[in-house]
Amino acid sequence: MAENFFTDLEDSALRALLSRTALRDAALITVGPSLHMENCNEAARQLTGLHPMERADQVLSDAAAEALQTCLSARTPQTVYEELDGTVYRLEILPHRDGALLAFLREDRASYDGSLRVIHAKSVQYLGSLLADAEQVEDPELAAHLRRECLRLHRLLTHSDFLHDPPLTEQLRLHYDDLSALCREAAQSAAESARSAGVRQIDVQAPDSCLALVEPKLVRTALYNLLSNALRVTPADGDIRIILTDDGAFYTITVADRGPGLDAELFHTLLTGWQRASSLEDYLSINRQGASLGLGLPLVQRIAQAHGGSLLLSPREGGGSELHLSLAHLPASLADHNLRAPMILEDSYSLEEIEFSIFD
Repeated sequence: MAENFFTDLEDSALRALLSRTALRDAALITVGPSLHMENCNEAARQLTGLHPMERADQVLSDAAAEALQTCLSARTPQTVYEELDGTVYRLEILPHRDGALLAFLREDRASYDGSLRVIHAKSVQYLGSLLADAEQVEDPELAAHLRRECLRLHRLLTHSDFLHDPPLTEQLRLHYDDLSALCREAAQSAAESARSAGVRQIDVQAPDSCLALVEPKLVRTALYNLLSNALRVTPADGDIRIILTDDGAFYTITVADRGPGLDAELFHTLLTGWQRASSLEDYLSINRQGASLGLGLPLVQRIAQAHGGSLLLSPREGGGSELHLSLAHLPASLADHNLRAPMILEDSYSLEEIEFSIFD
């Protein structure tokens, strides 16, 4: 079965897979529209223990099973992260015939050499000194500019480090926090920090209170990045809205903008583009579509996945896009009751000032 696997694939699916991944050691499975496995290679058989005609979704997490259903219904590629037997895999799901092709690619956390973390740690020391010097500059405009540029660099390094070595759910500092209050505070902070974007108000639709077990700083970071994107693409007379819902299994924070809108293919590119090199032509093409290959959306996706959720896209009625950040209802046993040591740079400057430093 393993020897003739590739000869049995459609060329278009194989080309799409090759453009996204390195196939060495990948575990590959094809499924039909009913989710029953049609074929697999030896690596997939050893990883999943599945046999032909068994349902593939029985070994998938809820997020991966949902992504598989989306691929089958919308015929668009999906990327999720799966943990199997303590190992994190990037799961690429591609349309194939009337079903899908699943490729499990190992995300070897041990292979991350921490070079970005070393750079980040040293940079924090230098940035701390620079920020202290900036406070002594007599020209207030120059002092503000120096502070903003230092915080932008700190933000970039922190996001890069998180993306290259994201924590597992059990490694998060989980506390009960009111998501309703978090959404309202985020809307106010975003509107005040990004006046240059021209949007004067961000509406919030949320219950009076919504307690959730989350790492508050990470959820704020995710929401600030979604709001930054919305502010960047929404015209001055457009409206931005935050909607918080709870269906009993997931809390969902939706950020709705009035930008040109994202299609599924561009959304996938924005989520995965940071992991591979892009030509200048591709980069400029993405920018012409009103988007940028930054780290914001991939960071939001990783934060959602660490909370057992996902980041999804849908069109907004009347124009624009809606980005849905879902967070799972996590068990109370995961709550973190340990005290945290103070962080010199992070605790000297608010998360709002760091995340919204990208605005002039």
